[in-house]
Amino acid sequence: MSQGLTGSCFKQQGAFSEKDEQLRQLLTKLDNMNNEAAETLSSDDLIAIRRQLAENQTVLRETFDRLRQSQEETEMAVRRRDELNARVTQLEADYEELLGESSST
Repeated sequence: MSQGLTGSCFKQQGAFSEKDEQLRQLLTKLDNMNNEAAETLSSDDLIAIRRQLAENQTVLRETFDRLRQSQEETEMAVRRRDELNARVTQLEADYEELLGESSST
């Protein structure tokens, strides 16, 4: 399962970098527009910006969901570990008590 997640992560990183570059190019064009009043955005540029923003919003939501799920799983594992450590401590105390009772008889 972790290998599948890792493969998915690498694919997403590639998609991130490609989308990041496309968004960077659009942002550069927007920055240049501020410097050059004569240039305007075409309808294709506006569609691309809107699509990129929507895709980035989706990716961001998915990333936050995975982060939240990972945090919840980590918290559950920590709670379980603490419960098991408490149980081991109790069993050790019970065992020592039994040893003390059997050695005193």
